[in-house]
Amino acid sequence: MSGPTSVLERLSRVTPFGIRFWDLVTQATVVGGLAVELYALDDPQRRVSAFANRVGTFFLSRLPGSRDPEFEFGSGDADFWAALYAHPRATYAIEVTDGLGDYQPFRFTHQLPARGLVVPSCLPVASPPSDVVPLFPTASRRVPAGMAVVRADLRTPTGPAAWAVLEVQVGSTPPVRGLADREGRVAVMVPYPEPVASPARPASPPYAPGASLRDQQWPVRLSVFYEPSSAVPRVPDLCPTLQQAPAFAWVDTAGTRPLGDQVLRYGEELIVRSVIVTAAASPP
Repeated sequence: MSGPTSVLERLSRVTPFGIRFWDLVTQATVVGGLAVELYALDDPQRRVSAFANRVGTFFLSRLPGSRDPEFEFGSGDADFWAALYAHPRATYAIEVTDGLGDYQPFRFTHQLPARGLVVPSCLPVASPPSDVVPLFPTASRRVPAGMAVVRADLRTPTGPAAWAVLEVQVGSTPPVRGLADREGRVAVMVPYPEPVASPARPASPPYAPGASLRDQQWPVRLSVFYEPSSAVPRVPDLCPTLQQAPAFAWVDTAGTRPLGDQVLRYGEELIVRSVIVTAAASPP
């Protein structure tokens, strides 16, 4: 038999950056296909790629341009981070793309090094889990079984409503947001609401047949958030994109017929074609 193990020395390693991504549809961590690049705002040509560990966290052991080899082997305790935060930190851009085409690209900025997982400041604190960054599906992403999808083609009077935000509320369920691509195409995937209950059976037959699941339908309210830009970016800045102002949505190019509520039927995609979007400050 072997004797008790003695720990002669314990080494800690501190990483200046860590981030985890979350699929709001499947409620799971996403790793495959994602590319995460970092660069200092004053040196965008020097980019480095983050690596994913076994629990799905992308991390870097050293920031691009960093010349502090002792940071990685610091204590990592509260005093360590307090001393670090007492001095100005550099601002880095974090750019996320998906080589599989399932999720929309985006970027955001953050001061680094950072303790814990990095989360953009514009995301709601109450979003569960609170330490992950949600991903927005593309129009080509496969719809998981048991989920509903609302598709729309968002356009301005002069072209696509690139990177517009579409908010979908099905029945009385909480609203869900989706992000359009550069061509204004957006898909918002939501769970089906609870089926409408059938009326109670009488005490004696004959019994009236209950409503079939295939006959279930729910009202859908659509809201668009959009602010036009003189130059459409290849990768949108996440926080300004999510904080766009409410916009008008029409079903005609003349802007005389507002987009009304839609109907979602069980087992069918809800497709809303050619929604005309105008900024709130400039109705047609």
